[in-house]
Amino acid sequence: MLRIILLSILVLSFISIDYNYLSSSPASASYEPVLSYSTDDGMPSIIGDPALQVEEVVRGLDLPTTMAFLGPDDILVLEKDKGTVQRIVNGKMLPEPLLDVNVATSVERCMCGIAVSQSNTGSTYVFLYYTEAELTDSEDIIEAKAPLGNRLYRYELVNNKLINPVLLLDLPAIPGPRHNGGAIMIGPDNNLYVPIGDVDGSHTGGPGETKAQNYVDGAEPDGRSGLLRITQDGQPVGIGILGNTYPLYLYYAYGIRNSFGFDFDPITGNIWDTENGPGNSDEINLVEPGFNSGWQEIQGMASNTDDGFNLEENIVDFEGKGKYSDPEFAWVNTVGPTALTFLNSDKLGMQYVNDMFVGDVHNGWIYHFDLNEYRTDLILEGPLADKIANTPEEMQETIFGEGFGGITDLEVGPDGYLYIVSIGQGAIYRIVPGVNGGSSAG
Repeated sequence: MLRIILLSILVLSFISIDYNYLSSSPASASYEPVLSYSTDDGMPSIIGDPALQVEEVVRGLDLPTTMAFLGPDDILVLEKDKGTVQRIVNGKMLPEPLLDVNVATSVERCMCGIAVSQSNTGSTYVFLYYTEAELTDSEDIIEAKAPLGNRLYRYELVNNKLINPVLLLDLPAIPGPRHNGGAIMIGPDNNLYVPIGDVDGSHTGGPGETKAQNYVDGAEPDGRSGLLRITQDGQPVGIGILGNTYPLYLYYAYGIRNSFGFDFDPITGNIWDTENGPGNSDEINLVEPGFNSGWQEIQGMASNTDDGFNLEENIVDFEGKGKYSDPEFAWVNTVGPTALTFLNSDKLGMQYVNDMFVGDVHNGWIYHFDLNEYRTDLILEGPLADKIANTPEEMQETIFGEGFGGITDLEVGPDGYLYIVSIGQGAIYRIVPGVNGGSSAG
């Protein structure tokens, strides 16, 4: 019974993924999280393209967060509160998880991110980012016990078990419990990229707030509020973009409030990410080396900040090595953007090749964006030409799919199709060519 009660509380907590806005944001006064987080058991659908359909890959997962492929029809997926790594082969989950570790689970603390690589010796390495608990799952809730940290481990996959853990990063997990990040990826340069938010800082400018959060008089960065980059052995890459001391030399970007997803443009190699705002001003960003996303001073467009704000004086640039730039797109009304991926495949049609797809957790929608020829801007027309969605109605032409029940990951599979993880429905779906846009279970 206790488990059922805790799960109910935690699902509702994850509905408000990222935000404190129910209690702190004026924009949230009329927000209804239960209504905006779909857990409908019906099949999702594709909007406006009768040539595509949705297939169910697997159902019955317990709060799945992110996934990675070992090969065709061979998926590893994480379960948020169980601390488990499940393997799905040909649509069937193996009887036992590959790994079960102790995780803190309050709100966004979780089994958060996964990436897979093959070593030169033929070993399969699985990288996991999770909020580690000391003795048992959810002890941060049950016993009010602080997590050990947000930690990145490298494991070896041997005989359906993950063994030989190596701790690569030990990052702050307090004060929390929000903004832990963790949607890790291996980049084209074969290095690991690790997003982490401000870990729900106090935002008072007092002790614990850092220059990576754009507090000009703050403490030195401690690993929070950034996109970090390391080798697969946990070493820094080069001399560092912002500086040459630990952990500053790990930062690829900073000023990040809370990011649940990013990807590398298959044409340019540039990083694009999503960022969640404080009840408003969610973002899509082009993340170049040294990028400053602006938080705590800026969320959304800098032009929308209070009168008297000085872009040169009120944010941190690490002696000119960091550079602020406005988002390439922003939602005024929060949608909780999570995963972002580029469809580097023609399997859904040539019109989608290398286009950007973004998922959200509040509506269960997938958005589709084209990029310009230089791959530096999204092609936005009409009311979106100012790069701002002022109302949900303005977003309608960008909505590609609906009914996915709270999306936490989007991935392109080895088969070239687009896969979707639904935390609300405990399922993985994929989008494939179909007949008359119908849906099918499989």
